[in-house]
Amino acid sequence: MDNNNMPLPIGALASNLANTSPEQQRTMLGENLYPLVEKLEVESAAKVTGILLEMDQTEVLHLLASPEALEAKVAEAIDVLRSVAVGGAAEQLASLNLS
Repeated sequence: MDNNNMPLPIGALASNLANTSPEQQRTMLGENLYPLVEKLEVESAAKVTGILLEMDQTEVLHLLASPEALEAKVAEAIDVLRSVAVGGAAEQLASLNLS
């Protein structure tokens, strides 16, 4: 297995995040989150990952550690994206409960 594509363990990721800028933190979280989101939602993985990265860093780390929580948030984000695509307004994105 190629370890370059494997997400970091949560403890190592949290430790690395403490020593980086906010922009680097977002990139690191995204690099770890995207492969997990892609397993659940191939078609909209990038959009869903972007939505999830708007959450608090602690919440994103929780999603990385909890497949059940991640699955629920991905489903919620997909529902919002679909409703917007069907004719909803951009305000619906703001109504996504990220907590």
